[in-house]
Amino acid sequence: TIDHGHKMQMTALSSHSKIPMIAAGSPSQYIKIMSYDGLTNQMIRFHRDEQRIGPVSSLTFHPHLPFLAAGFADGTYCKCL
Repeated sequence: TIDHGHKMQMTALSSHSKIPMIAAGSPSQYIKIMSYDGLTNQMIRFHRDEQRIGPVSSLTFHPHLPFLAAGFADGTYCKCL
């Protein structure tokens, strides 16, 4: 689960191969970026022109740089970091 005030379901997970970083996505479009020890580094919520988008369905880090790409169930995607 992802905890940002309350627990919620996790729909996607990715870890960086070179940097001690994990990203977890939720059905309510939140992406939580954490260090390996579980401390939250950043919380992201993607908004597209104020319309509701689908749940986070995929996350992947760039193999060498601290960039994260996110895909959503409705086909929307973004580069987050």
